Amino acid sequence: MIRRRRIVKFETRKITIVRPATETIYLWCELCGASVAMVTPESAAEILMTNPRAIYRRVETGDLHFIEVSAGELLICRESLRAQASLPAIVSDAQSE
Repeated sequence: MIRRRRIVKFETRKITIVRPATETIYLWCELCGASVAMVTPESAAEILMTNPRAIYRRVETGDLHFIEVSAGELLICRESLRAQASLPAIVSDAQSE
């Protein structure tokens, strides 16, 4: 009796879709003294056309306002980004009504 060996290979692919939040997050910034839009360091890097590490350096030097939320996640104050990049002022949803 001849023994035959079959090799069966399966390839799988995993697709992960990451989408930005549909709603802007507004939180209290102690240094601004107001409720302002907050963004992630990655989004802040895109806004300032730099990399996330440069954003963390600016946070460490105090150039950008930030808060830490659950599990040590960092959110950057959008108004302090605007001051760094001379971006137009951001109007909140509540103010625009």
